[in-house]
Amino acid sequence: MLSATELNFSTRETGVLPAWITQQKSLRIWALAEAKSVTLRLRGHDVLVRVREVSSVLLGEVSGFVPSVVELQGMRLGDLIVFKQAHIFAASE
Repeated sequence: MLSATELNFSTRETGVLPAWITQQKSLRIWALAEAKSVTLRLRGHDVLVRVREVSSVLLGEVSGFVPSVVELQGMRLGDLIVFKQAHIFAASE
């Protein structure tokens, strides 16, 4: 299992609201609990992740890379990754 922290994924600046909150028509406190996929960032690439578990740990499955590549720093489609809320730059239901 991969770790976004260990792979040095980007994190949002403290106090900066993520895009998935600012794009909401009405602010819902638990919007992340309803997210089906999220976007993380690693060295100029967006890493698309299908959310599998939202509890004390955020767990997801890598579902794509933008721009498109087959592998990114040893990560491949289908790999499981653990990440923090600060790693999320976008989310969708």
